[in-house]
Amino acid sequence: MEVNKRNFPENLFYDTHYQWVKKDENKVYFGLTPYGLEITGDILYLALPAAGTQVEGGNACGSLEAGKWVGRVYSPVSGRVTKVNENVVATPALINQFPYNSWFAEIEITNPGEFAGLMTVAELCAWLTEDEKADA
Repeated sequence: MEVNKRNFPENLFYDTHYQWVKKDENKVYFGLTPYGLEITGDILYLALPAAGTQVEGGNACGSLEAGKWVGRVYSPVSGRVTKVNENVVATPALINQFPYNSWFAEIEITNPGEFAGLMTVAELCAWLTEDEKADA
């Protein structure tokens, strides 16, 4: 779905930290949306928790640095990190080039009810419209 000339795949979910989330049975993969990249600028550095780390939904689980921004990466759900995308950690520029293919980590979900707190693309569109109005 296109929102304000930005493309958001309908098969993904989204959070309020400008991250996309892909559910695959009891696991999720997540990364930064192109809209998030517009805000941060090109990603230069990414730090993520090691596999085996327990994370809590909505809490910081890593950090990223960009040309004009330093900030946190947030876990979209609670669970255990089962994989980290070492290619993206080693070469963060992949996020800038291929944001929807550059997942950060795979998390095994421990609280499936939290998934309901993520947005569909239609909900994201409404949220972004309000978010952009607030920034205007």
